[in-house]
Amino acid sequence: MIQHTLIVAIANRKGGTGKTTTAVNLAAEWARQGKKCLLIDLDTQGHAGWGLGFKDIRKFGLYAHDMFHDPQFRLHTAVHKTDFENLYFVPANLDFQTSKADPDNLILKRQLADLLAHQSFARIILDTPPTLDLILVNALAAAHGVLIPFLPHYLAGIGVRQMARLFYQVATNYNKELRLIGLFPVMFDRRIKMHQQVIRELTAQFGQQRILRGIRTNVRLAEAFAAGQPVSHYAPKSPGAMDYHLLAEELETLWKR
Repeated sequence: MIQHTLIVAIANRKGGTGKTTTAVNLAAEWARQGKKCLLIDLDTQGHAGWGLGFKDIRKFGLYAHDMFHDPQFRLHTAVHKTDFENLYFVPANLDFQTSKADPDNLILKRQLADLLAHQSFARIILDTPPTLDLILVNALAAAHGVLIPFLPHYLAGIGVRQMARLFYQVATNYNKELRLIGLFPVMFDRRIKMHQQVIRELTAQFGQQRILRGIRTNVRLAEAFAAGQPVSHYAPKSPGAMDYHLLAEELETLWKR
């Protein structure tokens, strides 16, 4: 793959951890900074499209999941321009069934290599499903790095540890260059003792360098998603927009190390 393209998987084995909100807003932030960015929705819920203003995903006809059952599919044919400068999107197939997929863990990696032979992107973000299946493994096998968002609640550690185990399995068997970029809390409030405790426990397990800047609780994030806009466009001066801006800056610094 082209070396200057950074491919990031947003992943957590637990649902409801802000994966899609992060995928949409991080992609939009990088695009706002002038980096040509592609967001690929690999979660059959299809929510990433809603966050970018695509209310009727079924109209597209070609979807990211088609690559897992159609050997003639080419990923670059399913790329769509969004209403936001530098930001492109590949929608999910809401009707896809993993049981019908080709059992090949490297399909996405090959498709991305072919895509980059036709189009250039500085950043590619993979919004992954929470289930342990072929799609999630494909995403990790194709990515350069993994970001793990988590809710700072009691069960957060379980989901993160499950994700960490899968990360090491994929890194060992399919993608030796895969990096765990870091973990970060979403809907985080420093005043809540439980939030503080969960972060302390994950810091003790994974190390301070793995715990990234958190995304604070901010109603503008939910409002922006409902409006079909990234928060940087919907409410550019909100804490949510600032947090994703700072996260993007932090990731740039971490990746250069």
